[in-house]
Amino acid sequence: MGARRSHPRLASILLASAAAVACVAGCKRTDMASTAQCERLLDRFIDLELSEDPAARTMTSEDRARLRAKIATDALSDGDVKQVKYRCRTEVTEGEYECAVKAPTSRAWNDCIR
Repeated sequence: MGARRSHPRLASILLASAAAVACVAGCKRTDMASTAQCERLLDRFIDLELSEDPAARTMTSEDRARLRAKIATDALSDGDVKQVKYRCRTEVTEGEYECAVKAPTSRAWNDCIR
């Protein structure tokens, strides 16, 4: 009978694979915001911005609608808004969602999104 050869590289690969499987089975998973929650977050931010504009209180509904559309467009220059708009499902956690959807101001909303 011939001597068995040791394959250190194969052993390393098998060990790494076993560790990855164990992590998938046992690592804590962070729940991410759903598509509907992401849409609600964007609407919430726009509504907060609109409510914080003193001129909006005296506007007609048509003027308020135009201002809301402008705020929605302008909001895309905000990094947190961009994150929610384009990468929400992969970067915004349920905890961040819960915080931001309850935020009383747009600044507090921004503070929730990390």
